[in-house]
Amino acid sequence: QAQHSFLVSVEYCEEEVLSHEVMGSDVRIAYKPFSLMMDGIPVISLPKPPDTIPISSDRSTLSNLLSLMEGGVVLSSREEGIYAERHSQAIVSWMGGTGDEMHVMERDVDPVMLFNRETFRQELERFSRADGFQPQIGFSLWFGQDSSLSAPISILIKLPWAQQLFKQAHD
Repeated sequence: QAQHSFLVSVEYCEEEVLSHEVMGSDVRIAYKPFSLMMDGIPVISLPKPPDTIPISSDRSTLSNLLSLMEGGVVLSSREEGIYAERHSQAIVSWMGGTGDEMHVMERDVDPVMLFNRETFRQELERFSRADGFQPQIGFSLWFGQDSSLSAPISILIKLPWAQQLFKQAHD
């Protein structure tokens, strides 16, 4: 299993609108990119809000939020772990990977580590000895709110290599 890949699932108002696997160490999640590559980084382009989202006020909230998402968020898989950089004007918060607390990602600062490979390996080892909690195999991002409860856009990122290691340890 590739050490550098992402399984990305995007929800608008709790409805899945996109699911995509990216092979490679970098990906940008953004709205209306100029092309499928920006800075040589592949882009997952967030779709327009579907008509299936029931309330028109939710659709207009989503449209306004998406207009702030052109720069998006860049995820980078490195030896130590997964890092993220916020380029969007929208608020971005995240949770998972390295704990259970909600964090707000600052804009235009050094990349933030969202997932620590060594912490994952230690947690997996403890879990396989029945000595700890199930390790996180990914993390979540929320756009537009600093709370997961009301965020119109949520993105769940699973790491296939971590899923694989967890499955092997579990079997």
